Amino acid sequence: MIMNRNTIYIFLVLILMSLPSCSWLDVGSKSEVGFEEMFSTREGFYTTLSGIYISMGGEDLYGKNLSLYALEPLTQQYTVSENETDRTKWVQFQYATDTGEKTISAIWGTMYNTIVNCNVLIEQLRKPDLPVFERGVPDVMLAEALALRAYMYFDLVRMFNDAWCVNPASANVPFKTDFGFVIGNKVSTEELLNNLIADLSSAQASLTKYDPIVADVGYNDKYMAYDRTQRMNYYAVTALMARIEMYRQNYREAYRLAMLVVDSNKFRFINPEEIVETDLYGKELKVDRVFMPEMVFGLYTETVLATSRTTYEGLSQDFVKSDNCYDADDVRRNWIYTNPSANNKINLIKYQRSRLTEDASKYKPSVVPMLKLGEMYLLAAECALKDKTTGGNATTLLNRMKSERRTAEMAPNASDDKIQSEITHEYICEFKGEGQLLYYYKRNDMSAIDDGRYNGNVVVMKRENYRFPLPKYEEDFGYGSSK
Repeated sequence: MIMNRNTIYIFLVLILMSLPSCSWLDVGSKSEVGFEEMFSTREGFYTTLSGIYISMGGEDLYGKNLSLYALEPLTQQYTVSENETDRTKWVQFQYATDTGEKTISAIWGTMYNTIVNCNVLIEQLRKPDLPVFERGVPDVMLAEALALRAYMYFDLVRMFNDAWCVNPASANVPFKTDFGFVIGNKVSTEELLNNLIADLSSAQASLTKYDPIVADVGYNDKYMAYDRTQRMNYYAVTALMARIEMYRQNYREAYRLAMLVVDSNKFRFINPEEIVETDLYGKELKVDRVFMPEMVFGLYTETVLATSRTTYEGLSQDFVKSDNCYDADDVRRNWIYTNPSANNKINLIKYQRSRLTEDASKYKPSVVPMLKLGEMYLLAAECALKDKTTGGNATTLLNRMKSERRTAEMAPNASDDKIQSEITHEYICEFKGEGQLLYYYKRNDMSAIDDGRYNGNVVVMKRENYRFPLPKYEEDFGYGSSK
């Protein structure tokens, strides 16, 4: 079961309650709408898909837990307040506290509810008697729904299953493709990832024809007016496929897919002068600390702003332990701030922005990076290192990225061990505040990780540290037990 019977939501109620009452998303005051009525017009499809994005951007998922609050502290890159006993235990991989169990239950339950929403939309979009849409729009929407479902399933795998390199038969994540109350079939990581790649291949094929980010098409449809980098676009699907293929050690295919994104020239590394522009007195005029030109898929969510303010930008909560991993001129130093008001502790200010309404124009959209150019370079470099038949050069790829980051490049004759060490270094530097570093450590089954000060000291990791326990209600009902 997804959660106990008293807290299961019918999908449409969940969607409608989560939507803001504004613009064309406003569906009125009804809290329950039948399927036939909901999907009798294009508005129902728009509302449902937009609601999925909104749910993903909420605090249970990528607006808080899966970007900043839950995953980031586990990387050991931060100190946490000693006044938060449960959170201190969480950082030590003690998940069985009240706060820990609530966090894990929220992630699991909201993820599966949102997956169910995807399942409903996918079924409806596959029906032959759709409302009249502009040609290609239903294909794009179906591709996005398939890809968003795959994105969430893969993160469930990365959180709740053993690492692929340890046990590809691990089966803690049930696979559900309908919208009933039964949670779905218990399948291995291997089988589940095969299904995800099949769905993503289908999505990629449709988007090749109909996504304006890659195809020579134009639309009048209002859904297609969204910035495609804030939707699960063709290159985002390709990047997610690269991430999954890398996870299951299919290095040649992962390299090919990552380079499709790199070589598309649709995305570029940010120029230093674009990050923060100030006047003569140092007042900020334009700010882009999330590096929008690099965003293959950035999930729009203002929830991350509140999470950042309360947990990382204050005087007493989570602080970056050290800036030692960054060279002096590294542009990513714009993500951190040595705060004299907090005894020179280091705040993470990646998402920081003024609360004043009149300052809103200074900032790019409030997004959480979900897939970005830097990851594709690092994936391609690691694939080239681990499989020489890819035809890629790991050092060249790393140095191209390092040059853009304004950091010291590697010697062209660097050893394989040195190259892998530098890839790890770049992951530590590149993914602050994004919830991705722990996944890198787990994928490589690292038994010791940097302790956050980048001075050679490490934290010893047990394999069970990398795997979240199932929510208690799932264990009680016997679902998802490992094979």
